[in-house]
Amino acid sequence: MMELTISLEEIPGVVEELVKEYGLRLRKIKIEEDEKGCYTVWVTYESLLYSSL
Repeated sequence: MMELTISLEEIPGVVEELVKEYGLRLRKIKIEEDEKGCYTVWVTYESLLYSSL
């Protein structure tokens, strides 16, 4: 799992990069807004080590 804190304007670009980088290994993207208006992006993906077993 990976966690990123970003601004609202960055969300589309970050999501696009995650899809490009992880492709079919990408399992879940969850975006939460905090009280300051920042967004935390939680990313779940299948690791290369796991997928090769």
